Amino acid sequence: MKLKRFKERDNKRIGIIVFTIVCILLVSGVIIYRTFAIFEVRTNQNVIKGKVGDMGDIEFAFYKDDALVKEVPKKDEGYSLDTSSSYCIDMTTGKQISNVNWNDERWSIELKDITTTKTKCYLHFKKIYKETILNGAIPDLMNGRLVPVKIWEEKPTDIKYVEATGGKVTKADITDKWYSYTDKQWANAVILRDGKSDDYASGEEIPESDIESYFVWIPRYKYQLQDSEEKFNSYQTVTDLKNLSDASSVYSAMKETNTDGNKATNHGFVITFEGKDNTISTSLEQGTTIIHPAFTSFDSNGFWVAKFETGYNQNEDNSNVISTTSWSTQGAQKNKQASTKVIIKPNVYSWRGIQVANAFYTAYEYFRDLESHLMKNMEWGAVAYLTQSKYGRCNGNNTNCTEVRINNNSSYITGYSTEQEPTCGYTATSLSCNSYERSNDLLTLESGSIRSYYLKESQKSSTTGNYSGIYDMAGGAWEYVMGVMQAKDEVAIPTSGPNTTSNSGFNGPYSNDSSNGSKMDGKAWPSSKYYDLYDYNTSDITYQRGHLGDGTKEFGPFYQVSYNNGETVRHIGSYNADDSFFIDHGHPWFMRGGSYTNGTETGVGAFLRTYGSAATYASFRIVLTP
Repeated sequence: MKLKRFKERDNKRIGIIVFTIVCILLVSGVIIYRTFAIFEVRTNQNVIKGKVGDMGDIEFAFYKDDALVKEVPKKDEGYSLDTSSSYCIDMTTGKQISNVNWNDERWSIELKDITTTKTKCYLHFKKIYKETILNGAIPDLMNGRLVPVKIWEEKPTDIKYVEATGGKVTKADITDKWYSYTDKQWANAVILRDGKSDDYASGEEIPESDIESYFVWIPRYKYQLQDSEEKFNSYQTVTDLKNLSDASSVYSAMKETNTDGNKATNHGFVITFEGKDNTISTSLEQGTTIIHPAFTSFDSNGFWVAKFETGYNQNEDNSNVISTTSWSTQGAQKNKQASTKVIIKPNVYSWRGIQVANAFYTAYEYFRDLESHLMKNMEWGAVAYLTQSKYGRCNGNNTNCTEVRINNNSSYITGYSTEQEPTCGYTATSLSCNSYERSNDLLTLESGSIRSYYLKESQKSSTTGNYSGIYDMAGGAWEYVMGVMQAKDEVAIPTSGPNTTSNSGFNGPYSNDSSNGSKMDGKAWPSSKYYDLYDYNTSDITYQRGHLGDGTKEFGPFYQVSYNNGETVRHIGSYNADDSFFIDHGHPWFMRGGSYTNGTETGVGAFLRTYGSAATYASFRIVLTP
């Protein structure tokens, strides 16, 4: 990165000013905030100079829209620190010595490990684009750790992986319109591979080889309750609908047996974006709008969710994923905690065969300073509701919504889409009504009935119907989320799993009645803000145990459906007829989204009960929370 040099000093005008800066020093692992006086302002060149105890001299230069200014631009003017072009350097060696963090609440700089005797910091402030309808819930780039990008619809000219950027990625100019939830264009950002600095100019293409992971911003919002809490709890949970072999029959039968008006017509959620400074409603009456709980547990203006299911880097040195010669779907099945193996990209094998505890701590340690963690059930619900709204797959008045297309790649390759929407429910084999094909070759752009992310047709499997949305939330692998049942007779204590052979790997009692009070001695549970806890029960149709916002009971009422002349019995919900099996004492963990085999039952609204153990059909997704 080229350094902007200070202008020659003008000694004619020298003033004295006191400026408060918050510095972070790491002393024995403890963060200490220090305030100090900055003095000797030279007004021509606008350099603030000072001394920080034994840290030596430190100078600051402030830029406002690339012009040197005398003071820090004001917050209420709409300016923010551009962390990608702000930095501090050791004037002795000329090397960058610290990333610059900016605390918006204190409106001050935070410097880490400044130990040299002479330091200069260059702070660039710019007016950033803020979409009005977000009401302050704008994308947080987390002090420059995330690089804002735009993904363009551009069909590749070459089948080579490195060039197959269907969705050409360019660095976004944050001062210009780089996202628009009004137009279903969600904000995207990437984390670059280790050693790759963000020295890209706005509009410059970022090679796929430099990208380690993709994320999509979910702004904080409130939504309107479709029914009252009392109405949710009083639903008739199961109706017997026999021998239904196609989706149209399921929908027709739902409408005939459903007395709740248009509940089976897949209408959208009424959503209003809100910043975290707004008042939270506690009323649960029908028609009331409530802040979605996914945002209140972390008190955030939103969160970044992985654009694809988590992939596993199968190269021994974790090198660029272009080298996939020895990769296989089996090679991505690893039951271990390994945050260095994480890749979140299109066209890679989903990481499967991992217990929930290992998945959680892999996600948790991925980027601790970015509050990374395994997606909660409530956070899945927040994405599902936004998808099922006029900002996702619904029309402007939320009366007509299209379903997210299934990833039907049987090798669990991320970002794929089925060519035709399935017309039948769960099948154990690839039938014409639910076709899926195996594709081992990561360079293959299309194969039979499936379409790669790098082809425009794949956008049908996005939560927005375009490249800006989130993929693999319908089909591919089932996804573990942090949603678990509490142990029997132990209030607020989550269960590890049903028994000694099938469990999550977390500490805790076993949930199966035959466990006789035995417990798992495994990994420690994280803080309760990282998981959603549900009441104990032995039934998988007690949907009233769901929480508002998690995408379970609010997707009711629910039905029992029989396929193959009664041989296969399924539970489905009213929204898109997706799988709806609630957790119970034998299966205390939630999975979401469905598998490539589940036909019409696969979807953003699907949920399934499971053990929490390492399953070859289950992956996971990472969330970052400012």
